Amino acid sequence: MNNPEVIYANLTGDSEPFVTDSLCVNCEQQGKTTILLTKIPMFSNIIIVSFDCEQCGYKNNEVQFGGEIKEKGIKLHLKVNEPKDLQRQIIRSEFCKALIPELEFEMPSNKKSSINTLEGFLQNIIDDLSHDQPIRKYTQVEVHDRIEYIIGKLKEFKEGQGLPFHWILEDPSGNSFIQNLNELQEDPSLKIQHYIRTIEELEAMGYSAENQKQEVQQIQQQQQVIADPIHQGAEQIQAGGQNFAQPIEDSVKNESINIPTPCNVCKEMGENKMCTVTIPHFKEILIMSFNCGFCGFKDTEVKATGEITKQGKIIELKFENENDLCRDVFKSDTAKLIIPDIELELGTGTLGGVYSNVEGLLEQILTRLRDNNPFVGDSADEDYKKKMESIFQKLEEFKSGKSKFTLIIRDLVENSFIQNPFYPNEDNQVKITLFDRTAEDNDELGIDTMKTENYQN
Repeated sequence: MNNPEVIYANLTGDSEPFVTDSLCVNCEQQGKTTILLTKIPMFSNIIIVSFDCEQCGYKNNEVQFGGEIKEKGIKLHLKVNEPKDLQRQIIRSEFCKALIPELEFEMPSNKKSSINTLEGFLQNIIDDLSHDQPIRKYTQVEVHDRIEYIIGKLKEFKEGQGLPFHWILEDPSGNSFIQNLNELQEDPSLKIQHYIRTIEELEAMGYSAENQKQEVQQIQQQQQVIADPIHQGAEQIQAGGQNFAQPIEDSVKNESINIPTPCNVCKEMGENKMCTVTIPHFKEILIMSFNCGFCGFKDTEVKATGEITKQGKIIELKFENENDLCRDVFKSDTAKLIIPDIELELGTGTLGGVYSNVEGLLEQILTRLRDNNPFVGDSADEDYKKKMESIFQKLEEFKSGKSKFTLIIRDLVENSFIQNPFYPNEDNQVKITLFDRTAEDNDELGIDTMKTENYQN
């Protein structure tokens, strides 16, 4: 049997576009339309369409998405601190609106997707705003003056002056993207929030709201189960009995909480299993394992239970020998991972909640970096490839126990854990430090916006 044709190819310098003749909307002569079907690693399948007319010089570029909308909407908040931020690659979907709060400026969705640098987007806004300014100067003087002020500030931003400013994308389809200039480090200037889109947003994109209503009902049902697990008859399994050689889904077979849930891939009904796991000398965690019997899609989430602690926690493990690979590890979705030996930092929630051992955690890090190469433009240069290969090699050495290293987990709340195999004796290889959260940390957790009194009113 022949392999199926590859429709979406990796975006490299060798990618082959499709070129066809098409009518120019400006001069009605024949122009050229170039179409490239490609996929951006760690993002999505896209279709790049570029039109060029040699007769009148008219050009037009457009990006279309080859896949479906994401499970959740996305909000991207970029603080532009220095001129190099203007060179970030940005994809703005047809449903995305852009905001610059310093100018009280909002660019609504225009039913046209586009890919450009931030500098390019600013220039496009300047061109659009400037188009009718000569007419406004005599017909709408106040509007003209206000727009002229905005154009002036945008020109300053474009030249790297008057920084910092904020560039915000709000996209209910979840298909917009802002490049991280260094994928190996957490991006302090970029905040990413995923949210459940409203039924109104879904209908505005032209999709049926029936599935969304079912998902909202399922989420409410799950929240009720989580809030009262004893009433639901949930069984507890001990962390010491967890077999890390097999998927977590296989360890959740006798759980009594089974919730029918629509599959995110095929929309058929699958089964979401939930159970609590007691980690010795730590706390309970909640494992949610979804399996679709129709298309085979599987997904697992691990979350800590209990209240939000007053302080955060830093756990630092000094790896000494192969025995340390077997230490149980729970990294919550509020924690970042740092391996200073290779200058690697994965931001808060990058891997989600992970319950494994040190070896399994390193394997997940390696899989993310190697199998999901970051978006680096048209192609990765040789220096970048050599750097990544060196990091992969070091991670393989760490995973096999051949090299010593330091693993640091910085959790905004005290929800992460590294096993002490010497308990009740002290573990000299692990250092635990509590710290006070900053205002930015509290904002990331959403603490400042929580309503804990009179919430029923």
